[in-house]
Amino acid sequence: MTERPGSPKVVSASPPPASIPKISLLRKARCSLQTSLSSQNIETRPCFTSSWITPPNTPENEVVSTYSVAGVDVTIAAQEGLSSGAYLLNPPEYHLNPNHLQALSEAMEQIVDAIPEDFEMHSLSAVRPYIKTRAKDILYIRLASKNNSDGNSRDLDRDADYLSEILCKYTAGFGVLETLLEDRNIQDIYVDSPSSQTPIHVVLRSDVTAGVRQKCRTNVFIGKRDLQGFVSRIKFETGLPFSEAHPVLEADISRLRARVTLVGPPLSERGTAIAIRKHSEGVWPMSVLISKGCLSPLLASFLWACVMGRRTLLIAGSRGAGKTTLLGSLMLEFPLSQRMILIEDTPEIPFRRLQDLGYDIQALRFSDSVERKASSAENSLRVSLRMGESAIVIGEVRGEEAKVLYESMRAGSAGSAVLGTIHANSAKGVLDRAVEDLGVSERAFSSTDVIAVIGLIRSHDGSRFDRRIVEVAEVRSAGSGVELVPLFVMMPGCSCAKPTEAFTPGCKTIAGIARALGKSPEDIMDIVKTRAHADQTLADALSGHLHSSMVGADGFRVRSNEHLAGHLFNAHGPETGLREWKGWYDANKSVNS
Repeated sequence: MTERPGSPKVVSASPPPASIPKISLLRKARCSLQTSLSSQNIETRPCFTSSWITPPNTPENEVVSTYSVAGVDVTIAAQEGLSSGAYLLNPPEYHLNPNHLQALSEAMEQIVDAIPEDFEMHSLSAVRPYIKTRAKDILYIRLASKNNSDGNSRDLDRDADYLSEILCKYTAGFGVLETLLEDRNIQDIYVDSPSSQTPIHVVLRSDVTAGVRQKCRTNVFIGKRDLQGFVSRIKFETGLPFSEAHPVLEADISRLRARVTLVGPPLSERGTAIAIRKHSEGVWPMSVLISKGCLSPLLASFLWACVMGRRTLLIAGSRGAGKTTLLGSLMLEFPLSQRMILIEDTPEIPFRRLQDLGYDIQALRFSDSVERKASSAENSLRVSLRMGESAIVIGEVRGEEAKVLYESMRAGSAGSAVLGTIHANSAKGVLDRAVEDLGVSERAFSSTDVIAVIGLIRSHDGSRFDRRIVEVAEVRSAGSGVELVPLFVMMPGCSCAKPTEAFTPGCKTIAGIARALGKSPEDIMDIVKTRAHADQTLADALSGHLHSSMVGADGFRVRSNEHLAGHLFNAHGPETGLREWKGWYDANKSVNS
């Protein structure tokens, strides 16, 4: 067998029986980087893929979690002495017997050669059902012939169905990468060049089992042929160019709910590199964020009041800090009577789920790419301002649309709340970016009411990180400029942002909410503090059983908010409303849980 340049030497290949052609499971040795140079890991791969996998042999005392993703066993381990963890796959197709390997290889060749010329392939998801049906028929015949009889038809049908799924995975799917893409515990996937010599790295979601190191090295090495296949599939799905003339391809793959970035030569001189950012599959209720320590019940209640009181709120943070997650949580705080216009270039907010929950929400898409025929962010915002009284939610404020946004807010065209995200690490950074980079004057920027900054709080060794709102500031006019006044800040020894002395009924934001809702600032502050008790109750209920409790469901959050909004503002005061909510909560917290 030909040895790959720079790759470990192939030390053996499983000898097939004499009656079977050489369609075998290949094996090679690779020196372990984490033990001594003399130790070796025997890697394997079936003949139909170029990706190698190191057997997941891990000491039991290092195993943190085991589970299965679409039939593939996954082991997550905490490696002793290392700040990164291990994410280990054990795909069953890497352990097929020679008969199945032979049938699968032959079926793949026949399928590729037999696709009708007039077959319309709009996307891989459209191709897959056709391939599955054809492959199952072919595999059934070949498996029967290899058994020299019809055998047990039920067993043959089961094997053919099983193998046809594997065939789809490696022809119309994404091969071994498909497991990583389908694993809900994974947030980011990185394939560094050269991919055949560098293992895939992944970042796990922060809500994965405690004790798991979020940055993990896998046991998967992507071969050149599989890497080229993945690139071809992305180009097919998007219709975008990727070559030396266009060495960067960035696209959202809606079928995968992920953002994919490809970087190739000459920018990446050692081959193609891939970064995949997976979008959240749902909207996290604010009560879940509270239970995870992202913010306090009082701060959550204040942000709810900002949404109810039609304030303008910008969420700032670095990449991966959780800006979009917090934005989605705030959208659940709107009453169902509030119409929303969602403006995004990359569809990260699951707006269809919000529609299913009963919200009147319209999504507008824009693109800054010259290859795509789509409205610009500026035009999308102008259109949204002509679509009736609506809350405006902008996925990211980053270009010319910022001027249009602030012009509309000053003119009163944006009649309801305005929410958006922006890249910055502090409230001062948001002001600097808006003025210096986006061309918004400080006088216009004073239309912003609140800036919430969310950040990553990392462990001392970098193995884990938690998302926290670290600063909330209100924007006040100060002559021809603005003044940023902290309302909540992270303090030494505290796990979440605490209110400052400026958080009073006299602050600009509380006064603005009071005017919008026809209440006094003192009444609004009383409502905010009373409502915080409800959020504390919900967060306490989620402790220890985050995923199984009905209380953590987005639909429960919406119903809870509707009930609270209907009672906290009554004439008998918020305490009476809280007691009525508590009765509703006790009656509904266990329903369908």
